[in-house]
Amino acid sequence: MARPLFGRREARSTAAPSPAGGRRRFLTALGALSGAALFGPLVCTGLSRRGTRTPVRLETSRAGLGTWIRIVAQHADGSRAERATARAFAAITAVDAQMSIHRSDSELSRVNRMAGREPVAVSAGLRTVVRLAREASLATNGVYDPSVLPLMRLYGFYHSGRTHLPTDRERAAALASLGARHILIDDAAGTIGLAKAGAALDLGSIGKGFALDQAVAALRAEGITSGLIDIGRNVYALGSPSPDSPGWNIGVLHPETGDVTRVLTLNDMAVATSSNAEQSVMLDGQHVGHLLDASSGLPAHARRSATVTARTGITSDTGSTLAFLLGRDGTASLKDITSVEFIA
Repeated sequence: MARPLFGRREARSTAAPSPAGGRRRFLTALGALSGAALFGPLVCTGLSRRGTRTPVRLETSRAGLGTWIRIVAQHADGSRAERATARAFAAITAVDAQMSIHRSDSELSRVNRMAGREPVAVSAGLRTVVRLAREASLATNGVYDPSVLPLMRLYGFYHSGRTHLPTDRERAAALASLGARHILIDDAAGTIGLAKAGAALDLGSIGKGFALDQAVAALRAEGITSGLIDIGRNVYALGSPSPDSPGWNIGVLHPETGDVTRVLTLNDMAVATSSNAEQSVMLDGQHVGHLLDASSGLPAHARRSATVTARTGITSDTGSTLAFLLGRDGTASLKDITSVEFIA
């Protein structure tokens, strides 16, 4: 879960409405300064005890990527913090235009529409993400698979209208459309294609992590060295909240009780948690979580949550899904992972 909280400060609130159908959260940023307050949009500045001016803290929240996005940027120059925040949100918006399956005009939606017909010209960013996802699929023998969308729809996700559990025959038909072998990437031509009609990509397990890294790069390009970005349950801690702090304190919450199970102190590090408690559907009276084993076509539920910290958002995002599906060994193919933790 990612519902960060920070040290209580005098602040001007600019709260934005939450997106429809609020999501469970699995990480929370705890009081990095004295006291604790909810992570809500704010702008604050002031004087330290020694009389020197403290950095401006600009915090902004808005809906995006099908979730809730919050960005904190700290800098001595308030206008620099505002400019950096705008650039970070623009970077996230660009990723949405590339990888959203909720937008008919996104690059990914165009690739899915042309499955079995012809490849589609796409951005380098989308090719990079799809390639990494395809590599992870091959490394896990298809348990993790970015072409899982037909299976997700079969289980009632993405408003498919499904109300009953799929039959063995229906699962087999969906599984025939899945597989890394169907994903064709041509860097020379700048295209992605799906070789089989009915195949479709869903980058929900990696796209937010990529967007997180793009937003962090945007903050750094404006000279921001202290901040925090939360895209759904994917969080990046940039530097530390204050010179005397080792990093941002991020609490890992139990997916069902909401209790803090552990506190992580992160500095230039990403963290993500995967759990079926975040998204589920009701089929034939049973709750079915959104994390599916793409090799068998069955829901995965061996553990309640998996939390991964890594040097990049794309690694923590993908890693948490792999860890949930396969345990610690599932992340062996990924570099720069610093910790893997489970709630069984």
